[in-house]
Amino acid sequence: MMRRDDEAKQRSFGDEASAMAAVPADHILLKMGRAIEWAAIEKELQGYYDRWVGRPGWPPALLLRMLLLEQYGKLSDRQVGEQVGYNLLYRRFVGLGLDETVPDDTTLVKFRARVGEEGIQKVFEAINAQWAAAGLIGEQRRVFDGVHLWANVAQRSLAALLRKGRQVLIEALERADEAAAAPLRQQYLGDAEPASGSKEEVVAAEAERSRALVEAVEKVSDEGVQARVAQVKTLLAGDGDRVVSFDDPDARWGHKTAEKTFCGYKAHEAQDPDSRLITGVTVVAGNAHEGVQSDALLAAQSPPLKEGTTIIADGYYNNATTVAQVQEAKMQPCFAGLTVERVSDKFRYDGEQDYVVCEAGKHSVGKVRVDNGDLYYFSMSDCAPCPLRDNCLTRGEREGKAQPRRRVYLSDVRKAKILAGEAGRQWRKEQLKLRGRIEPKFSEQMNQHGLRRARYWGLAKVTVQVLLNVITVNAKRAVKLLHQAVAAPPPTPSLMMEAVS
Repeated sequence: MMRRDDEAKQRSFGDEASAMAAVPADHILLKMGRAIEWAAIEKELQGYYDRWVGRPGWPPALLLRMLLLEQYGKLSDRQVGEQVGYNLLYRRFVGLGLDETVPDDTTLVKFRARVGEEGIQKVFEAINAQWAAAGLIGEQRRVFDGVHLWANVAQRSLAALLRKGRQVLIEALERADEAAAAPLRQQYLGDAEPASGSKEEVVAAEAERSRALVEAVEKVSDEGVQARVAQVKTLLAGDGDRVVSFDDPDARWGHKTAEKTFCGYKAHEAQDPDSRLITGVTVVAGNAHEGVQSDALLAAQSPPLKEGTTIIADGYYNNATTVAQVQEAKMQPCFAGLTVERVSDKFRYDGEQDYVVCEAGKHSVGKVRVDNGDLYYFSMSDCAPCPLRDNCLTRGEREGKAQPRRRVYLSDVRKAKILAGEAGRQWRKEQLKLRGRIEPKFSEQMNQHGLRRARYWGLAKVTVQVLLNVITVNAKRAVKLLHQAVAAPPPTPSLMMEAVS
């Protein structure tokens, strides 16, 4: 059942009002609560409850506010219940009277599982729609960037992971066929002597045992067994997509920089740089290249983007795949240039004639299409006698092992920038100044609201955490924006007045 009917209660309204009066009405948390129209959120979530079947439940919007409190105060399910029990500020934000009971941690777990990633995404979209209607979210541009989260798992060696893999595989088999699992448990876990020797020898021995177990159970049709078989196989394959934890099989090792690694996930976010509100979220495994998955982030925008919106990002996104995704969505890419020197930098492109000119003043005589650009080639009769050939041609070309002609590749993106000229460079320069506005938002999420580490196991649940975190920091920002809107003419919508009253 969706919610309980309101019950008539005997309470001392004077005592309750006196106690609640001690809570400052202008506290940021209460302003955050007033900045959101909760009746609309209740409507978004009512579809996850049966109206008639089941026991009366808590109002979904109340449970959602408790989850937001967790993000706000970096609290667990148990801790937020305790805090709401005696903290008048938190109790008022949630919407509970002094004599009303508080939902326990099990209720919060079940609610989060009930609405899941889909439900929290709907909440995110509904709240952003409210703020967009209030004129807070701009339409001209978005900044894309990502931040990493450490998974909530222990970091194990490969040998330990292989042993753990055999354990969870046998446990899965026990749930499907306990009789068949008993001798395998004894053989691969009970009687097996710990491997000894060098690190390489120990890993080899553990891998051999795991390989034998996989062969023994891989024909079992049970889905749970097959899921564990697939995970163990990633360890045996030894590729970059191997499981790093059997508690959280979606987590992966990734790179923050070339030298700095982490184990977990990446949150890919879009921000309106003018309002500094986050308008889109996607979460991927730590080893995923989120810079080539911008189509998913474009699709997750709330409110949806209009044609011609400028997408701003750093050089990590400056690749043919991302540019094509942005252009196919009819948006305008504006990515920072690569710092690596390109061969084409020494050549001048003539857009009218569609050829490139070398330092010796010769131009290319033809081109062939390669991937997302063109490979221009010069005449051998120009290149062979050229005085600059020693610094221009490859060694094989100079020694006659290959045709003595220069080839220069220009991507479509690079050519478009060249053709845009100085005006285009100045436009990009102004837009790229806005990139840094998303970094303080990441810092706020990580340092003030616990996004540095995943709370849960699994990609879907971590996505829920990131969305709740984003709603929290967006609400804090919206309070400031609504206050500014009220303070400035012309008169603002009633939502703005209510949000800062």
